[in-house]
Amino acid sequence: MASKSPLDRRKFLGSAAALSLSATGYGQVAGTADRVRVAFVGCGGRAQAHLDLVNRFAKDGKPVAAVGVCDVWDGRDDEYETAFGGKTTRRRYGQGLYPAARKCGLDPADKARVTKDYRRLLDRPDVDAVVVSTPDHWHGKMTADALAAGKDVFVETPLARTAEEAVAVLDAWKKAGRVVTVGCQGMADPVWVAAFDRIRTGGIGHVAHAQTGVFRNDLRGQWRFLRLTPDMTPATVDWDLFLGHGFTFAGRPVGPSPAEQPFDRAAFAQWRCLRAFSGGPFADPLVRNVTQMTAALGVRFPARVTAGGGLYLEYDGRDVPDVGTVVADYDEGCQLVATASTITGYPVEEVIRGRLGAVKFVKGGFHLFRDDPGRGASFGPRLERSPEPNEVVAVEPPRNETEALWENFLGCVRDRRPGTFSPPDLGAAAVAVAALAEQSYRTGRAWYWDKDRRAVAASDAAWAERWEKRSAARGKPGQVFGWSGGDAGSVVEGPDWQRFAGRWTAGNAPGG
Repeated sequence: MASKSPLDRRKFLGSAAALSLSATGYGQVAGTADRVRVAFVGCGGRAQAHLDLVNRFAKDGKPVAAVGVCDVWDGRDDEYETAFGGKTTRRRYGQGLYPAARKCGLDPADKARVTKDYRRLLDRPDVDAVVVSTPDHWHGKMTADALAAGKDVFVETPLARTAEEAVAVLDAWKKAGRVVTVGCQGMADPVWVAAFDRIRTGGIGHVAHAQTGVFRNDLRGQWRFLRLTPDMTPATVDWDLFLGHGFTFAGRPVGPSPAEQPFDRAAFAQWRCLRAFSGGPFADPLVRNVTQMTAALGVRFPARVTAGGGLYLEYDGRDVPDVGTVVADYDEGCQLVATASTITGYPVEEVIRGRLGAVKFVKGGFHLFRDDPGRGASFGPRLERSPEPNEVVAVEPPRNETEALWENFLGCVRDRRPGTFSPPDLGAAAVAVAALAEQSYRTGRAWYWDKDRRAVAASDAAWAERWEKRSAARGKPGQVFGWSGGDAGSVVEGPDWQRFAGRWTAGNAPGG
């Protein structure tokens, strides 16, 4: 039996990366300059947090510097007032190309470093790393292009728009041998790997089921709180570059044509409301939760995905659902249910269930609940109060998840380590769940991920038949990655009378 010693976080997160890099060898990639010189592609709201961090790091003497910015919009820098929830709030707003350039201390007139075309920054030899924080439909293409240009990449979630794109990014990563981290800031919290370590050593027995979810509720409509301004015009926004219709990736255009999506300020600034650019709640924010639960479960790409939901309330011109639920099944013999809504706020618990217990994630760690299959049902269908955990596991979270993710990324760039806290193989697996869920929602069908062909396939009866065949053969269950729990919670001990079950042979009854 494999060792049950605690799993080192770096070993867990770097194992797949180290095994899958190209034959050129990760350690043979040339080192960077004394400073990591970072270019930012996409300078919207999320990018500003990254810009601020890099600027603060540089001011504190850390070896990093912002050396280029790219955005398709000239931008706006001002203060404004907004009224919501009975309050009027004054806010500072600074987004787009030229405000970002000034924030980084760059000359807005320097077209070599301040540009609307991201390829100019990729061509620069003095750019070591690229931050991709554009609309979702550009993530895969820009990440792959940056890798091909020899850059390390920090890409916001989701890693790509489709499962096929996610695989193309993985191929580009393996070939390039560069550092990639996916901006799922929650992965900076070691709780997910700590839970996985408990799970893989048999702490809750055979892993059966997990659940997670994200719930939001905003009277204005989700994502409509993102500001529209009159100076967002065809003269200040390069609409063709925003759409991406002139570029292809993984066999399809990056985005729609201007005929399919004419210029619209809401489409530009509130793009998450449109399926041409986003998977809506399946992609943002649910993909972050799926990433974290995938790490804790010890699985990667799903085998079968189905989803339901609808656009039930937010009739404001959007075409992404406001309620969606995903059921992802895995070859390891377990299931993840992930649900999201943008029209109600009451949450679901984040739980992983096994034959011998359950892990419930809480702030600052997780609770462990023992389950006893020898007693039959352990918990009632309606709980008068929350059950008391049998064990409380404290895991100290980082003070600032985004900052911790950045420090890890910069450390991996410096030391040429592939195993970031949020590696692309994990990000690609989460994209597969989200993308297949969106496809299921729109087609009304379940979909397979064919791992041999690395392609999406329509569902058929084979999934159920496979597990029923294993039962008929009295087979052994599958286990998650790194399993060292032996038979803990992975056997069925039938009652004595089961010896009378089975077919009669030559007129003789089974069991004597």
